[in-house]
Amino acid sequence: MPTIKKLKLKLKSGLLSELQSDTIFGHFCWRMKEQIGDSKLSEFINLYHENKPVFTLSDGLLEKDNIVFFKKPYINTEFKTETKSKRERISNFLKQKELKTKSHITLDQLNLFLNGDINTYEKSFDLPEIKDLKIPILKQDLRVSVEIDRETMSAKKSQLFSYNPNYIETEFDDTYFVIFIKILDENKYNALDCEDILKSVFEIGFGKKKSSGYGQFEVVGVEDFNQFNIINEGKGFLALGNYLPYAKDNLQNGFYDYIVKYGKLGESLSKSDNPFKKPMIFFTSGSCFYNNECKDFYGRVTDNSEISPSNSFAVQFGMPFTLNFK
Repeated sequence: MPTIKKLKLKLKSGLLSELQSDTIFGHFCWRMKEQIGDSKLSEFINLYHENKPVFTLSDGLLEKDNIVFFKKPYINTEFKTETKSKRERISNFLKQKELKTKSHITLDQLNLFLNGDINTYEKSFDLPEIKDLKIPILKQDLRVSVEIDRETMSAKKSQLFSYNPNYIETEFDDTYFVIFIKILDENKYNALDCEDILKSVFEIGFGKKKSSGYGQFEVVGVEDFNQFNIINEGKGFLALGNYLPYAKDNLQNGFYDYIVKYGKLGESLSKSDNPFKKPMIFFTSGSCFYNNECKDFYGRVTDNSEISPSNSFAVQFGMPFTLNFK
């Protein structure tokens, strides 16, 4: 059985890039290249191409008072009109409509869902301890900067830029980001120093303008996590990160949302002749798929030249942290 760990982070500055699983993997690969070299990075990526992944990652989730808030799965029970009373039909319809507006769930609710106890799961939203929970949110701020002319050391004309970093709301100061790690090959994970490299991703800085101090985190720690309801015989899986379908996943049906990413190569390649990636569709966190089997991982990593014709070695990770459900 794979080992699951929880990486806990404290945001120290504004955040300009979302903590999405594929983006975290991209940063991880750059740090691996810097710290242990190109050959080890190639070895690491080839393992994923051979369907022998070392580990998978979730998106960044928020945790407050030891309660982790997970994206609500997109599956809901169907609205049924079997009851004879008009009042009951209207009441059930309104409850179903309200349920669809919920965006996040707790770990206890997630485990009910994974275990297939959908009625208890849906009724849990009416419990006072769930209804009264305040879900931490990020607030968006406005920052403005100017480009400096290096000859005159003064601000250039018509070179004013604005951007909108995210911060934790003041009332949620004791909120942390957490990322779940599913270790699928412990020997390779340790041999390639994956945990230390992953920590350095956030210590150095994550996302846009990290060289200017944005995306700075304090790594609070990494700990074993064994509180998920692990399903060994199930009907499908829930993605907790950005997912690229793979033919061998044998998908039969799904409830999902998706995004189209218009990505750009990072670090030194951002200055290359063509730093732009091809557009790519990802199924997002909370997406659920039926396939009548249980595996430890799903998804794929793109083949070379699939996303960047001018930089054929570039790849995109679409193999997120997943949990099987009944």
